[in-house]
Amino acid sequence: MVFDKKKVSIKEVAALSGVSIATVSRIINDNGRFSEETKKKVFDVIEKYGYTTNMAAKSLRQARSQTIGMIVPDISNEFFARISLDVEKYFYDKGYSVFICNSTKSSEKEKQYFRSLDAKLVDGIVCISGQRNLPQELFTRNTPIVCIDRFPDHDKNIGIVSSDGVNGGYLATKHLLEAGCKDILHVVSATGEYARHLRTEGYEKALYEYKIPHDPDKIIHLTGKIPSVQESEALVDQCIVNGRKFDGIFAVSDRAAYGALTSLKKHGIKVPEQVKIVGFDDSVYSQLSSPSITTVRQNTTLLAQTACELLYHYITAEEEIKETDVVLPVELIIRESTAVN
Repeated sequence: MVFDKKKVSIKEVAALSGVSIATVSRIINDNGRFSEETKKKVFDVIEKYGYTTNMAAKSLRQARSQTIGMIVPDISNEFFARISLDVEKYFYDKGYSVFICNSTKSSEKEKQYFRSLDAKLVDGIVCISGQRNLPQELFTRNTPIVCIDRFPDHDKNIGIVSSDGVNGGYLATKHLLEAGCKDILHVVSATGEYARHLRTEGYEKALYEYKIPHDPDKIIHLTGKIPSVQESEALVDQCIVNGRKFDGIFAVSDRAAYGALTSLKKHGIKVPEQVKIVGFDDSVYSQLSSPSITTVRQNTTLLAQTACELLYHYITAEEEIKETDVVLPVELIIRESTAVN
């Protein structure tokens, strides 16, 4: 009998091994009883002839693809990259492959990725969405979804796992106030990353508690049209040139904080002696800058683990999916940029 090495089937593997098709299936799926000798014989044939399982057909039969989709807005961002690595590792250990889709903050690209993942019959989706809604028409199946660090409008029962943005903004602003700051600039994101607006809520809460009048002119907005490091630097440049007085900066991210620090150093303004800075995320931007930047740490490992455990529960549980909202604690990490004179 002559076999085409490129098209060998499970039936032909069985014939070459001298065993039944059922035995080959049990060995491939590591399910059932078979001897080590038979297992070696079958795998020798598989290796020699390059047999691979038709995963598409198997997915249709089992209604499972053993794949997970993940959508991130910017894979070059350290925060998203760390979460992606942890998600991939978690599901790899569970026997799943992960498709990581970089939407580059494009709503159209994100929608296309949702359609593509739905067509690939993924068992679930981890989503760090840049959009405000998850349209039901993007899905032909009831695919479980867990969102990280985002709160999209939706008409599905989904899981949401986030850090405590309100408390993070509050801790950052309170720390600046206790360090003696009275006029605090707040660099905020005006893009679709609306979870970050909770940090502004925390900023306002601290000002109110310390009886500092809330001045809308102290809030400067990133547009997202250029990288936040450069845009934050340009915005703080503008504040300095216009003579705006401030002695503290709370930035929505470490990237924005680093841009602000660059501007201050360029204009000969000393940090922390004249202006103190707090960022958000505890990324390399805060750790390796000079001076190092005080920041609010989000536990990316815990974010990823919690989201993965929730999604895995959705995938494997028999009961109906119910919306779950998990808020994880944050931590203020004090560094050189807020040292008291």
